[in-house]
Amino acid sequence: MFTNEQLQDLIAGKAIGDKFPYDTGNEQEIEAHIRRLFHRINRIPHIICEAEWNHFGSGYASFVEFFCYTKKNVTVESEKYGIRKEKTEGIIIDICRLAPVAIMGEDDRSKTIRIESNEILSGGYGSIISASNQLYLREEFHELGRQLKLALEEYEYALLDFEQISAPLPFQAKIPTIYKEPGDYIIMDAIFYWED
Repeated sequence: MFTNEQLQDLIAGKAIGDKFPYDTGNEQEIEAHIRRLFHRINRIPHIICEAEWNHFGSGYASFVEFFCYTKKNVTVESEKYGIRKEKTEGIIIDICRLAPVAIMGEDDRSKTIRIESNEILSGGYGSIISASNQLYLREEFHELGRQLKLALEEYEYALLDFEQISAPLPFQAKIPTIYKEPGDYIIMDAIFYWED
């Protein structure tokens, strides 16, 4: 899928691709394209999509993370003393900022909310980057996944699967990531990384 030279460019933070906007190398154009995809997904009936645009609060992430779900995927686990605890099961889509590719897998997220103000007091979530073997969808998420895949195709993103990105990185590198140590890198680490 990627040549060694392309993987090295991705590690160096250089955009690759022969289609707009990746062919421009312009970060603002690429970000705008990803935002259009985000808004397109939010127009799909019954789907709620949240995005992490700000590099998880610090550092640099080579991807934007979407978390998509429906209201039926939200479970109220408890509600007392003005506090509600919720669990949401859904699909993560990580959209690469440097190449027109994405990965998709399941996640569940929790949050504690002050009912009166709807303020989020705390929360927890996972990552499909740190556990690449989670790039699959259970049957209950197949329809949601199908709709999300159509949106990705419409915006010309290739959805990578585990077999395409799980091979060891074929060269020595220092990837700016918190997810893996040198020597443990797989191809996915050259594409999707976060430096805190």
